[in-house]
Order: sequence, then structure tokens, then C-alpha cells
Amino acid sequence: MSKLTSAESYTWQIIQENYEKIPQIPISELAELAHVSISTVNRTVRKKGFSGYGEFRYSIREKKLPEISGFSTEVLGAIAKNEEELLQTINNISASEVEAAVKLIHEAKEIKIFARGLTINVANELLRKLQLFHKTVSIYDDPKQIAYYAQFVNDDGLVLALSLSGENPEINIPLKIVRQKRGKILALTADAESELTKLSDVSLVGYKSRLEVNYFDLDVHSRLPLFILERVLVDAYSIYQKSKQK
Repeated sequence: MSKLTSAESYTWQIIQENYEKIPQIPISELAELAHVSISTVNRTVRKKGFSGYGEFRYSIREKKLPEISGFSTEVLGAIAKNEEELLQTINNISASEVEAAVKLIHEAKEIKIFARGLTINVANELLRKLQLFHKTVSIYDDPKQIAYYAQFVNDDGLVLALSLSGENPEINIPLKIVRQKRGKILALTADAESELTKLSDVSLVGYKSRLEVNYFDLDVHSRLPLFILERVLVDAYSIYQKSKQK
């Protein structure tokens, strides 16, 4: 997703602050409220994944906020965003892909986890849980280390690549080396059309809400979809291991 300019970031902040009113606010009025041009408003919502302001307004009109007393509209919007990511991610999960992912983990002699930024929190949880099953697992979150260790993945090794967008070149470029070495790649991401999913043997794909309650020009997006996928994957692997012991 394209990076917002300072004017677009401010426009998005105004949109967040007036979220409940958006269905009733025409684009000209919003532009005036944010002290920007109409084209800036359209560019802002397009960068957030919508075709234009019209589609954005419609999506909000169709989406009801949770009926929980004691919260402001802004907080209810944040709750609704998390609820949307939770339910849509669960609905997106493919049973056949989870089964294939479990098989990859079971057959791998060594597992390397590649992750960057806040996604390392998901990676650390995954590492600890897989180690409980006596799997040989290591994590790499530094771009130079990812590129270096990608060279040593062979045909009985597995790379677990975690990326919300699936478009991080610091992960995807080393994965091309992994493919050349015939190593297996299992992706956890929130974009089914990303380069990461195309590079992977198996992909578990979650859902990332296009509404982001974030005023920072930094990658502080919620990793909730990845945490859900990680939990489902580990639970499925645990069930598989227990079934083998019967």
C-alpha cells in the first residue's frame, strides 16, 4: 500500500475523527474540513484500498458499530475494526491449506522464520510453540541475516515467512534464493495477491481491515490477522501430533 503524504495523513486523521459522520459528509465538505483539495481526499482513500470516496462512504454506511455502552464513536470504530479482522480472517482460512501447512512443518528437519518489524512478535510466539514439539527452529529479523541464511535452506528445510502486506523485499528477495535451493516456503500474510503468496508453496491468508486507526507515519499496523493464523496453525499441528500418538 502506498505511503501517505503529510497532507494525506492529516486527511486520514480527520476521517478517523469524523468516522460516524462520513456517510453524511460529501467529499467537498470533507475537503474543506481537512483544508485540502478534493483530489487529496480521493488519493487518501485510494491509498487505503478503496476505489474512491464514494466506495469508502458506502462501506462505512453498511458497517454498523458494536452496541457497547460507555465508549466513544472512535473507540467503537476501533473495536469494529478488530472484530472485522478476526471474523474475516477466520472465514478466509482454508482447511486444505492448513492441512498442507501442518504437513510442511512435520516433514521439515529445520525451520527458519523470516519476519520484520512488529511481525517479530508473532514470530517469537510461533518459535516458542514449535520448539515445544522439539522442532529445530530459528528466527531472523535482520535483512542481512535473512539474506545470508536463505542461502543455506535445502530441500528438507522450511522457511516460515511472516509479512502482513506480503510485499517486503527484504523478505521476498531472499525467498527467491530459497526457491532456487528447493527449500519449502510457508507464508502467513494478509494479502492473497501479494508477491509472498506467489513465492510460497503454501499460504495462510488472513484479512487486514482497510480502516486503520493509526496517526503515525510508521509501520505500527495491527498484526491481529497474523496472530490468528499463527494460533490456528499451531493448534492444528498440536492436534495432528496428538492423533499420531493414539
